[in-house]
Parts: sequence; structure tokens; C-alpha cells
Amino acid sequence: MPALTRQQLIAWSAVGLVILLIGANYLRGQFSAPAGDAGVAVTVGMKEDRPAPRLKVHITGAVSRPGLYELDANSRVADALEKAGGATPAADLFQINLAARMADGQQLVVPEKGAAMAGGAAVSVGGQASGSGSAASGASQPINLNAATLDLLTNLDGIGPKTAQKILDYREAHGGFTSIEELMEVPGIGPAKFEQIKGQVVI
Repeated sequence: MPALTRQQLIAWSAVGLVILLIGANYLRGQFSAPAGDAGVAVTVGMKEDRPAPRLKVHITGAVSRPGLYELDANSRVADALEKAGGATPAADLFQINLAARMADGQQLVVPEKGAAMAGGAAVSVGGQASGSGSAASGASQPINLNAATLDLLTNLDGIGPKTAQKILDYREAHGGFTSIEELMEVPGIGPAKFEQIKGQVVI
């Protein structure tokens, strides 16, 4: 085999160097791709770990530990009662809806037995109010708009079941009443009807 000249050796060395550079670049791309994918996976995982929204509610009345509490977003009234240490023996749980959803900024007032009763009307186990309409109109203890049930609201002068349900719907949608004047925002309750019942309700 004839010996290579110096020029041929230089040429072959240059070709070999080019081949090495191409191979190194190829291997570098193979190793860097998985690292990039791992980075994307970590980023996605961090986005999925966002904390769930929380509710802040004020729980007061006949509960063991009244105060301001944080609840999960889908909490019910029953969950709020448990957070506040449960109802006291004096609580009248038949006046509140334990299955109702809580809203951020809402105040939950747990009434005591005999409180917020229109004209001494009693609430039975079935949730039906007893007592006459005339007794309700002479109520000595006004009804709390943020704690009353549908049956209690129907004891108000001129308020039937349909309007009482609209009051409950408004209360749930707005997180409770902040003033009795808000009753005029409820469909079916105008200034005239509000004047008729304003002395029978409180916040």
C-alpha cells in the first residue's frame, strides 16, 4: 500500500474531525430532549397543585365556638356547625337548612329555641309552623332574615310560599341580607309591602 502524502493526511484528518463534530452534536441533542420534557412535566404538575378556594364565614348564635372560620368551597351549613364545635343544647336546628351551601362572607346565625318565632308560633319536627296569621302580625320577636326558614317567612303579613321562596333564593345568591331594605330587591316585594312587614323582620 503506497504511503500517504502529507497533504492526504491533513485532508483525512479534517474529514475525521468533521465526522466527530457531527456525532457530538447528534448525541447532545439526544440527551437534552428528555431533560426538556421533564421540565414541562414538572411545570404542569405545579399548576395542578393549586390550593382549592376557601370561604370565610361568620358563625354566631347557639354554637359552642362562635367566630370567623375558613371552610372548603362546597361546604354546607352542617359543615359550618361542625367547624364551630356544633350546636348548643339551646339551638333550634329546625329553623335552619343544614343542607344549604355556604357562601364567602356569609353570616350563619343559629337561633335558640323560642327565638325568631313569629307570635309564639312553634316549629314542629316536620318543619311546619303552627299558629294563626293574626298572631304572626303581632309578633313580639321579629324574624331574622338570615336565619328564617320558608315556613317562618310565610308568617309575615302578605308573604306567601312563592314570595318566601324568592326571599330564600335572594339570600343564598347574595350571601345573606345586610339590611332589611334589601327586601325591596326581592321580586314581588315593593315599597308598599315592605312598609307592611318591615317591623316584623331583623338582620
